[in-house]
Amino acid sequence: MTEYRGLGFDPVPGDAGAVASAGERCRHAVEVPAPPAGWEGAAAEAFAARLAGMRDDLETARRTLGAAADVLDEWAGTVLANQRRAEDLDRRARELRRAIEDADNDVVLASFRGGPAHGAASARLEELRRELDDVLAAARDLEADHHSAARRVAERLRRLVTGGVEAAGDVPSREELFGGVVRALNSYSALGSELAGMLFTSPRTSGTPGGGAAAFVSALGER
Repeated sequence: MTEYRGLGFDPVPGDAGAVASAGERCRHAVEVPAPPAGWEGAAAEAFAARLAGMRDDLETARRTLGAAADVLDEWAGTVLANQRRAEDLDRRARELRRAIEDADNDVVLASFRGGPAHGAASARLEELRRELDDVLAAARDLEADHHSAARRVAERLRRLVTGGVEAAGDVPSREELFGGVVRALNSYSALGSELAGMLFTSPRTSGTPGGGAAAFVSALGER
């Protein structure tokens, strides 16, 4: 985790790598099962009929997973870009803080001499302080933009997750017959429950999610 000593706060929380990993989880293909070996006749026909009835739900799950992965990949790129901008601002803030310290010493020394030297040193100190204020204001703007973008991403994911979880609920829960589908959609449903139920909170709320949800909140940048 980057320490922004020059800024004094982290304007762009988030872990782009964790977000990208979550996107990769969403890209797992939903497996379409085949009838169990040895099934023939009426049993195989019944299986095929049930599978045909699930195809819309499977397609919904596929599209949802792919769309969620795209959203997360896009957000991972945004987090990286915002963090690079924050690092630039932090670097400039540290430079200015050092310059202000030196300029403050110059004002003290110039005060013994008085005259134009003292006025020039004081003016330089005030100019550096204004520059630092501008950098800190830019960092606050970046923070606001980052959290606004995170909320938009969270809402997009919430809408996607709702449809995917509903589709997952329509799949028969018979592991021996629909194993691949059940495993894929149950995993997606678990991810969806985390996202929809715990991750779409505004920054600086009193509630603190735990476990995997907490990790994803931090990764997303909504904390």
